[in-house]
Amino acid sequence: MNITYDGANFSGWQKQENASTIQGALEQALKIILKEDINCVASGRTDAKVSAYLQPVHFNTTKMIDTKKLKHSLNGILPQDIKVLDVVETNLHARFSTKKKTYLYKMYMSNIDLPLLKDALKISPNIDIKLMKKFIKMLNGTHDFSGFKASGSEVETNVRTIYKVKLVKNGLYLMFYITGNGFLYKMVRNIVGTMINVGEKKIDFNYLKQHLFDDYKSTFTAKPDFLYLLNVEYR
Repeated sequence: MNITYDGANFSGWQKQENASTIQGALEQALKIILKEDINCVASGRTDAKVSAYLQPVHFNTTKMIDTKKLKHSLNGILPQDIKVLDVVETNLHARFSTKKKTYLYKMYMSNIDLPLLKDALKISPNIDIKLMKKFIKMLNGTHDFSGFKASGSEVETNVRTIYKVKLVKNGLYLMFYITGNGFLYKMVRNIVGTMINVGEKKIDFNYLKQHLFDDYKSTFTAKPDFLYLLNVEYR
């Protein structure tokens, strides 16, 4: 099934003791309906305050279910900031069958906090967008992204493939899109932080060109509040 959620009031996807999580709320709702313990697996574990326009989830059950009725029942029980978009039967593994993921990070350009743009990070209206675009072009391809990984995670490899990056200005909004075969812990937020530092000319761009996948280490992790899982593609 596919779900959507506003992560502002949650401690991320993964179930935790004494914390409100997306997985915890979903499994609790399913248990009420199906009368059995359910383990939900998502395409990936979003961090605290990160939202999702679309997050694929799978679970196994011993019960016969009507997918339309289950969707309706879940949306009647789940918190208002979590909703089920659809329920289908599938053999796909929500995590291990993924091919590509796309994230969106929202920013807006202003000297003042704008109350109607709370879904985006405020950045300087004088930021150098052209320089930011030059930076993100360097991300395309297969690279070792160790410099953009936060501590606290263990993975077999830090190599990831980025298929597409895009920075789009729409009025005051500046939208950053990134599509890859997977992302390291806080990798997208560290890329955004570096991109902002590049645009504010706080980083020597020539140094970045020479050392981006060598000895560069991101020092600015953008806030999670404005990061959105946008889409997931499967094999």
